[in-house]
Amino acid sequence: AGHGPSSWVGTMAEPDDLYTLRTLFWLGNYQRVPVEASSLNRLPEALRIEVKEFVYRSYIAMGQHSIVLDEIKDAPGTPVSLQAVKLLARYLSDPSSKELVLMTLGEWLADPGSAGNSSLQLIAAVIYMHENNTKDALKTIRHGTTMEQLALNIQIYLKMDRPDLATKQVRLMQQADEDATLTQLSLAWTYLATGGKKLQEAAFIYEELIDKFGPTTSLLNGVAVANMHMGKFDEAEKTLQNALQQGPNDPDTLVNLISCYQHLSKPSELIQRHINQLRSGAPNNPMVQQLNTVEGAFDRVAGTYALN
Repeated sequence: AGHGPSSWVGTMAEPDDLYTLRTLFWLGNYQRVPVEASSLNRLPEALRIEVKEFVYRSYIAMGQHSIVLDEIKDAPGTPVSLQAVKLLARYLSDPSSKELVLMTLGEWLADPGSAGNSSLQLIAAVIYMHENNTKDALKTIRHGTTMEQLALNIQIYLKMDRPDLATKQVRLMQQADEDATLTQLSLAWTYLATGGKKLQEAAFIYEELIDKFGPTTSLLNGVAVANMHMGKFDEAEKTLQNALQQGPNDPDTLVNLISCYQHLSKPSELIQRHINQLRSGAPNNPMVQQLNTVEGAFDRVAGTYALN
């Protein structure tokens, strides 16, 4: 079986050399991952590879795909898990490589020599989710051998609008390690999806994680979304302004801020400015694509009237 990209569910009681590294990544503190990695010495080979995985995945999350593509060699000696990370970088940075990436993934997942690698399974599921292919994403990580696979399972179920199935996965994570950062995050996601009284509990979890590890754009967005669902748009706006300082072009922050401004009836030019910022920084964002569709339809209708 392959190692990481997170602790094995069955070995959570062992001392964890990568605790800080994993936590930084999961909370979205990507800039600090390479710094933390450089302080980790004398690790066994399996953990050294896992450290590299998290470093390269952090560069991908920061949009620095070329570092990953340049540094991970296409050589027989390159571990499957790192080859999978390179495949993700290629997929995200070069739309024309999509067919080839999906074909390669299929081959690796069918090969008994690599199919059991949990990192490959995780990356495959991530790519399938980008393709909106929840069926294959679930199939790839259905056995949930790592905490990170369980967490991704939860995100897939929530995307499918099945908080009931997500909650079952959260229970598995709680049995493995109730206090793990990833367990807490997964619980917060599920509470947000469940709504109602659970929204305040979701906000508390995000706030506790911020108190413990410091603010990141992803945690601040979590608090803001909980507040927006509870109708506390003024509070949400303040939190999102903080998030914008952390990551000025973060698409999630911009999407949530645009929604917040609309609810607060802010001036249309302010809303439009943020829409333009989102458009230029994340042209493939679902909100941008939706806006393009709506505007395209509007232009087509306007065009037919102009012809009459």
